[in-house]
Amino acid sequence: MLIQKLSSTELQVEIDLEHGGRFSSIKFQGHEFVIPNNQRVLHWGWYPMVPWAGRINKGEYLGHNSEIKLPTDLMPPHAIHGFGHSQVWQDDGAGRSSCRFANYFDGASATQDIRVVDNQIFYNLQYIPGTCELPAWLGLHTWFPWFIDGKPKATISFEADYMLEQSSDGIPTGNLIPASDGPWDDTFVDLVHAPKIIWPGVASLEISSPASWWTCYTKDPSTFCVEPLNAPPDAVRINRLVGNTHNLDVIFTFNQES
Repeated sequence: MLIQKLSSTELQVEIDLEHGGRFSSIKFQGHEFVIPNNQRVLHWGWYPMVPWAGRINKGEYLGHNSEIKLPTDLMPPHAIHGFGHSQVWQDDGAGRSSCRFANYFDGASATQDIRVVDNQIFYNLQYIPGTCELPAWLGLHTWFPWFIDGKPKATISFEADYMLEQSSDGIPTGNLIPASDGPWDDTFVDLVHAPKIIWPGVASLEISSPASWWTCYTKDPSTFCVEPLNAPPDAVRINRLVGNTHNLDVIFTFNQES
């Protein structure tokens, strides 16, 4: 297996390059914060969403000159989360890795740069269009456990002013509405503060990023997600692909929780 290993005095991190360049293990003070490999490509680890993040309505992707049809086999009838999660990434050394895309995104590539310092993980994902003219945007999909080592259930401090209205099949309409109280499978904008997760008696985790958009999923009884994106799902169709969409930076800060 192609595994990168990074560590500090408090964190031990593994990146599985063979399975989408994803975080396959993150241990802080001996506790595991990543859902392990369960053979469901979209439902384990923390993985890069590239060259797009979230769902694309019926796989109908709007290019500069024409509409193309993306694969919808992972979550019919929609295309979802790009191609990076299903590719083998090349080991470029010291937490760096890269992959190249084919078919519609031929000529484009992506890079990751991951650093572990003390109690923090610094994550950078970049999309390099090369000769590909299709629009692209990025995200990082995280899968967290609600429960760690038999301790009480995690709590999430997540507050935003607005969320995207969704149609009945989970596709955004493009309209912004006031953020609800959840449970969520939704994408938000204008966060009030950086998201923070607390596992009582285990640890806390703050996720900070200059990304404008965040997806939060809390409808599963055993796992949940808090994900930074630099554009929302189906961003081209709903006309929200603006600003810096080819670079994503995230900082994860762990602290002990009494």
